[in-house]
Amino acid sequence: MNFGKLQLNEEVKKKLAASVDSGTLSHAVLLTGGTEKERKDLAVLLAQALLCEADEKPCLKCVSCKKIKAGIHPDVSITQGEAGKPLSIKIETIREIRSRAYIMPNEAPFQIFIILEASGMGEVQQDALLKILEEPPQTARFILTTRSRDDLRQTILSRVTAFAVSEDSGQAAGEKENPKAAQAAISILTSLLSRKEYQIILSAGALEKDRKRFKSALEKMILLLRDAAVFPYKPYVGDNEKLVAGLAGTFTQAQLLAMQDELKTLIADADKNANENLLLTRLAMGLTACFQ
Repeated sequence: MNFGKLQLNEEVKKKLAASVDSGTLSHAVLLTGGTEKERKDLAVLLAQALLCEADEKPCLKCVSCKKIKAGIHPDVSITQGEAGKPLSIKIETIREIRSRAYIMPNEAPFQIFIILEASGMGEVQQDALLKILEEPPQTARFILTTRSRDDLRQTILSRVTAFAVSEDSGQAAGEKENPKAAQAAISILTSLLSRKEYQIILSAGALEKDRKRFKSALEKMILLLRDAAVFPYKPYVGDNEKLVAGLAGTFTQAQLLAMQDELKTLIADADKNANENLLLTRLAMGLTACFQ
């Protein structure tokens, strides 16, 4: 498989290339990690590789490759969700995908349904999609993208083959945790225990004018909030045990999950180059709104 200028983890390249070249790629693929643009670019490239008419796939020059790039291939459809907004993909859209999946392709061996930022599906939408993933017609293929595997239900994950654009956490492959970002995350969550928006704003000041640190800190916060949400059932053992226990004792599980969703939305907006000062303001206001 030809990846062109797309930068990917070498191990992922090998696995994807082997699956595509041998014709054994799963009927449903999930692409995680990296940025929203990287996930989309790989999804489109993968669709081109699956329908390419040349020996080296994708050639990017044949009719199929050009049509897919232009968004006019009759057998390739793209559904766009919004990260962290579980109602941005409507149930009607998923039902339409299910219906269309049983229609014979127009000119390719099969149809390809690309669902970008699949975290835009709520539980009802994911359940509806699961039905077609469990028993798909031979002429249908599915490519889903999302920031993290944790954005989707386990039932969906059990029906797809996942490949990480970089690491599932959104960090670049092999990148170590940013200590300053981790410290900022801990400081913000500690301030969160006070339930005072002003304290959160002060703690978030360390992330000002550093978009990479901002995203890394939010990733760390999501992990700790996730640990807090399951703390009553699976006690956390680690360096931040006191903080995780405090969060679990201060907020309800619903509030902790709402905070995670808010942070995921902010990460997605950071990928879209939203105003940095506005992101910091929304961070404090958004977290506070989750428990008021």
